[in-house]
Amino acid sequence: TWRTPFPSTVEVFWHEVVWFSGRIPKHAFLSWVAARDRMVTRDKLISWGLAVPATCVLCVGHNENRQHLFFDCDFSKQVWSFFTSRLQLVPPILFEDGLRWLKNPAREKNVKLIVRLLHQACLYLIWKERNSRVHTAVARPPEAIIAEIKQIIRLRLDPLARAQTLAHGEDSVLAVWFSIF
Repeated sequence: TWRTPFPSTVEVFWHEVVWFSGRIPKHAFLSWVAARDRMVTRDKLISWGLAVPATCVLCVGHNENRQHLFFDCDFSKQVWSFFTSRLQLVPPILFEDGLRWLKNPAREKNVKLIVRLLHQACLYLIWKERNSRVHTAVARPPEAIIAEIKQIIRLRLDPLARAQTLAHGEDSVLAVWFSIF
């Protein structure tokens, strides 16, 4: 009976990248909105007929859209490169390709979890910084965003590490985090 008014939908390829175990709910929600390309970026506002400036408020150099805001903007690149360089990873530069890559970004399960949490935290805090600049004209440098992401991830990994059952000699997800950052 439930299926009659609500037919099942096809599962998208990025489902496990957004809704993984251990996620931070508000970060996952924003990642879901971004994966569906439903972020209310300036290019969308303009397409709806609103008279807003097209330029990105983070770099003031290019027009704002999902791809630019999260991956092509110099501000965002600084945030991403801080984490990817320490993880010694080279993720794809296109948003959709990045979602596919996140299905299996590393062999080790703890690194895989850390990468997924970092991806969502970066999206969330870059979007939060963008909104702060749009609505309050308060701007923070990339280093402040990086520090906040590091704190959020560490705080999320602590209870996850305490709940882990480890084999002899296996490192917890928090130990892996501290070995990298």
